[in-house]
This record gives sequence, C-alpha cells and structure tokens, in this order.
Amino acid sequence: MKSSAPPAPRDTRLIELWSLREDTTVETAADDPGTGLVSTRWDEIRLPIADPVISRALERMTYGPVSLDNVLPGFSDTGSIPGDPRRAALRATLESVRHAVIRTLALADGTEQLAVVPIVREARFTPGMPPADAVHRLSRFATLRVGARDMILESPLSSHRVLLHTAQAMWLVSCYVRPTSVLDTARLLDVPLDVVRTAVGYLEASGMLVPGARAATPAAGGDPYPVTFAEDRDPVLEHWSPRELMLHNRSRPGLHDEPLGRAAAQTVRAAREHPAPDGAPFALPVPDLDLVLARDPRLTTVLESRRSVRADGGRPLSLAQLGELLYRSARARPAAGRPYPSAGSVYPLELYVTVAGSTELPRGAYHYDPDGHTLFPLRAEPHLVDALLGEAAANAGLSEEPPVLISMTARFRRMSTAFPGSAYSVLLKEVGALQQTLYLVSTAMGIGPCALAFGDTATSARAFRLDWRAESGVGEFVLAALPTGVRSAEHAGADGPGGPLTRGPRPEIPPST
Repeated sequence: MKSSAPPAPRDTRLIELWSLREDTTVETAADDPGTGLVSTRWDEIRLPIADPVISRALERMTYGPVSLDNVLPGFSDTGSIPGDPRRAALRATLESVRHAVIRTLALADGTEQLAVVPIVREARFTPGMPPADAVHRLSRFATLRVGARDMILESPLSSHRVLLHTAQAMWLVSCYVRPTSVLDTARLLDVPLDVVRTAVGYLEASGMLVPGARAATPAAGGDPYPVTFAEDRDPVLEHWSPRELMLHNRSRPGLHDEPLGRAAAQTVRAAREHPAPDGAPFALPVPDLDLVLARDPRLTTVLESRRSVRADGGRPLSLAQLGELLYRSARARPAAGRPYPSAGSVYPLELYVTVAGSTELPRGAYHYDPDGHTLFPLRAEPHLVDALLGEAAANAGLSEEPPVLISMTARFRRMSTAFPGSAYSVLLKEVGALQQTLYLVSTAMGIGPCALAFGDTATSARAFRLDWRAESGVGEFVLAALPTGVRSAEHAGADGPGGPLTRGPRPEIPPST
C-alpha cells in the first residue's frame, strides 16, 4: 500500500558557488612549479600555488561553479577561526583574481539560481546581507534580455552582468519593478527571509538593485515615509535615457566584455543591389571639376559660411545642380572610395532622393546609384511621396514642401559584418560625415542645405519598398535652390544650441578669388 504522506519540503537554503570565467586559464609557471599563471581576458597574474588547497581551488573553479567548502571545509562558515591561515590565503588568492571570478547562488541540492559575472578589469563584488526592512528597486538603467540559456540582467552602470537561471530568480527580480522591502519580498514569494536577504545582497552588489532611503519626516498626503533613490537625483545621470546610455556604453570598449572591433579582413562584402526601378533611369550630368575648382570659394570661406538654410519658397534644383551635388558628395570614385569617409570603406549608406517635381525631374522618389551616377525612379505611391515631403517640411520648420529631400538609409548587415559590436555607432558617425560633406558642397554651390534631426522610419520604408530590419532610414537632408545672388538671413537658420533648426543670420560668401 502506497504511503499518502506529503513529499518532503524542498530545501530552499542558498549556498555560494565559485568559478572562473570561461576565458580564464590556470597553468603552472614553467620557471617555478610553486607559481601559477592565471590568464584572464585583461591580464596575466602570477600567484603562489604551493599550498595544494589554493591550486586545487583554482583548478576546480576552471571546471565550473564549485562550493569551496568542498576544497577547504569551513571556508564559507562565518564562524571560522579568524586567524585560520589557509582560509585567509585562499581569500587573498580569490581577491587577486576577483575580476575573473563568477559568484553563483544555488539551492542546497545544487540547482543554480543566479550568477554574477564580472565584465571589466575593475570589477569589485562584495555582497552583503541587507536588513529585513531595507527597501530596493531595480535600477532604471537595468535591462533584461534573453541569452543563449538564461535571462540576462545588465546595466551600463554596472561592472557585472547577472544570469538568471531559473523562474524563481526571475520572480525575485520582478518583485523590484517598484520599491519593495526584503521582508515583503519574502512574504510574496513565500521563501525564508535569509534566502531573500542573500539574493538581494547579490543583486545590490552587482548594481542591478539600488537601495532606497526613507525620508526622516512624513510627507503630507502621501506615503508617510517616502523612499528616494540616489540615482534618481544624480545630476550626472538625469539627462541620460537608459537606451542611450546603454548604446554609448556598448559601442566603445572599456566598460564591457562584448565583442567589439574590426572583423577579419576576409569578410566578404555584400553585392550592391538596387530597388526595382519604375521607368528609365535618369543619367545625371557630370560636372567639369576644373570649372568647379575655378568657381568655388576657398575652403575656409565655405566652412565659416556653412549654415542650415530653411528656405520657405525655395526653388527646385535643376538636374545639373542635383547632378553636381551628388557627384561631388556621394559618387563612387574609381579606386578612391567616395568623397566622404567610411570605416573600412564599407559604405553601408544608400541615398534616396524625393523631389517635389520640376520640368526636368518628375515628382517622385528615386534611388541614387553612386557607381553609375544615375537616378532610378521607384514605384513609390503618390500619397507616400506626399508624406515624405510633408514630414520633412514639418521637421525643418517649413510651411511648404522642400524641393528636394535626400533620405539616407543603411544596409545594416554590411556594417555589422565588418564591425561587430560597434556597427551602429560607427554607422552614425558615417551619417554625420556625409551630412557635413553635403553641407559644404551645397554651401560652395549656393544651394540651401538643412540636415533634419530625424525622419519617419515607417514612411520611408513603405515609400522605398524596404524591409526596415535590413535597411532603413538613418538620416535626412533637405535642399533648395536659392534665388541667384541671395544668401541672406531671410533664407538662413544658423546652427546653435537648438540644433540645425535654429534660425539666425547667414554670412555672405564672397566671390572666389
């Protein structure tokens, strides 16, 4: 007869496990069998390993998470004799390689709950045991994403990432989407208080949870003792949005351990593909560069005169003007790249030209081919052309459509293949380089240029028939032909604190000499 006794309750006690990052190795020094070489992604450390406890601990930690009590009994016992030399020596060794040590919390049966992984050379991890009434909240900069096997909790302000191995660990983290005390969390999850204290101590030490401070005096009409968080009042952080700080943090080396840099030289560039044209292409006029050199103002004059020009009532560019501008700014030069720089000469940017219409170039959207210096008409629906030009007018502060809108899109795979980890940051630098090139050439030609702060990704993707995940807008630029000899404040907006849309005077460009 089977017993109807309930199953034994699961042991919810937490134990601490120690391991080394997977990119860390431990070897014996060739010149001294009593010295170990610990090689991390950042450095190589020489350590004394004559004591078999230390050598065995380091070896076991290379295999994965291990309880060091199995190597040195009583290691984690806070009641151990303070003067225990072997315990002190092992602690000192772990401190020497702390930036390569992963700390894991597991149940007594070995089920790993969460792990704290150092990601920078300066990582320091000293978990504590917060009191029961301590209040915490997730940092507003913390993000949760799916990893290969776990959920990953990370923050651009932290020198660690936290791997959440189980649903229970995720439930714990979810308790802190709003200020919560350790005691309330233990009650909500129905787990022992010391288990929550230990886990919260790990999350606080990793920078994912931020501790709150209760006000000393009651607040009128609200929480009798409201909780405040230091990061919410930090003047250094108040202007950062979480996504912008994370993008900045991850697009440059030094504050994380993710792959970053130039890919191998054998990377194959994707073949250039053009959208299906609707009608015969327009061969753009090619300017005589000798005449251009004789006509242009000097470089310093152009630089000092460059302004964002918002020309209400600006005239359409002639085909010759548009051809010269694109030729001088964006054409593919044989064996010399394009006039603007591109990291690794990848050139991920594509140009789409939307025109209000003229006798030379019908209203519509076109794709620019930098190799053939040609415009290919696209099958853009009329209402989408209207939307593109209308959005550009609104973003530029114009009362009517601009004559020409240049939309810059990026074929992301080209850049991400060449610069994994930093592709988007590098890409935006290229957008800026192209915009400045357009500004200088336009200014030298007497055309009114204005870069826009942003454009509508969905509208341009529909108009140009793009899959925005593979290619979408990253920059916009409007142009207008100014009346002959007119370069005055009535058609100009000087760049200032408000960006390129701020109005202001534009100096005269003297004739070339």
